[in-house]
Amino acid sequence: MGNATIGVGLGLSVLGIAFVVSQFATGQGTVAGAPSRPPAVVNAGVALVATSTPPPTPPTSFVSSPTPASTPPPAAATPTPTPSTTPDPLTATPYSSSGKRYAALRAPVGYTFTAPFAGAVTVRRYQLIGGELRVDSLLPGVPFFPYVTLESADRRVIFRPGALDVDTEVIVKDGDRVAAGAPLFTISGEGASSWHTFYDRGVTANVIASVSALPSGSELDPVAFFGGR
Repeated sequence: MGNATIGVGLGLSVLGIAFVVSQFATGQGTVAGAPSRPPAVVNAGVALVATSTPPPTPPTSFVSSPTPASTPPPAAATPTPTPSTTPDPLTATPYSSSGKRYAALRAPVGYTFTAPFAGAVTVRRYQLIGGELRVDSLLPGVPFFPYVTLESADRRVIFRPGALDVDTEVIVKDGDRVAAGAPLFTISGEGASSWHTFYDRGVTANVIASVSALPSGSELDPVAFFGGR
């Protein structure tokens, strides 16, 4: 009976030792297979770093904006000068010949005579050949003198300027119809009207002009006509 008890006790001891060994082996296997985690102390340190309070931001210095200079009062508006009208350099003085009235017109070189009214233009060229006037002749070496006539339904004006292409440049052509203010001819030289060559050596004006009423043909005062333009 005593031997049996000892045998049972030894068997139980062996079983207990085997159980402890098996448990130890199982625990080692679990520790090796589990993913490693940092110790709690490390986690606590990380938490402390993550939640650490940032250093205080230095106070922002405020720069006062400069006070804007006061706006000067607006300058007084300069009054617009009234445009001055340049006086027409054309002058008209009375001239008469054979009982008829004419206007002796004087204008500087470069001056352009314009149509005083709308109408039809006639241009004729005269030459003094052998003491005789020839119209639209073509004798070379003898100066040509243009007569420029402007005619409307109720008036006619005849201009008698100086030598063609020497003292006068004719702009219009024979048969033209022009509006009031259209250029007719330009004074290009200092020479006198054809009247100086044809009839009167005392004439010094650039142009001798006459004005008449139509259809009657009665003469009108040419000085008043050109002086009132």
